[in-house]
Amino acid sequence: MGSTIYIGKYIDSGSRNGFYHIVGSNRQYGFKEFDSKERAIWSRRVQDELSKVTAAPFVTSEVGRISLEGSGLSEWGYVTEIASRVRYCKSTNCCCDLYDSEENCPNRKRIDDLISIMNNMGLCFTDGHIANFGIVKRKNKKIIVLIDTGVEGFDDWDQTIWGTVERYRDYYDNECSCTECMRYANIER
Repeated sequence: MGSTIYIGKYIDSGSRNGFYHIVGSNRQYGFKEFDSKERAIWSRRVQDELSKVTAAPFVTSEVGRISLEGSGLSEWGYVTEIASRVRYCKSTNCCCDLYDSEENCPNRKRIDDLISIMNNMGLCFTDGHIANFGIVKRKNKKIIVLIDTGVEGFDDWDQTIWGTVERYRDYYDNECSCTECMRYANIER
């Protein structure tokens, strides 16, 4: 990550990693933190390649560690563009995800397109809940992109392209604890 010293302020976390905004970046950049350097390297590579086909936010650093506001050093991760949250569509019974969405869900079409892009790149992504997607601006247009490129979101991948990385053994024991999933779990839709 060079000689730049980044300071991160905690924003949110998912089932397996934390996310911090980079202090002084006007919330344009954030740091994705992983529990191992190996998983951070794998995720960064996936996100960087997806960003080249407008399927993920830009990656702006190599894998490294940052100073955390008031609490020492982070675990391993990388700096990335921050995406805004995807809003649920207006359909009453729609969850806007791979498994529980209305046929005419406007978010679903883009999510399906992203899944197709990943499949064509040798990635079998199966963690398609709405909190794993965000919105970025490209050519003055807002588009949905994948924001969770951690290994836990992929059931399989072409190892000749993406290499190997240790999977989580107990993934299904940990529910996602990001703000959006917790809010969804605690309200009736």
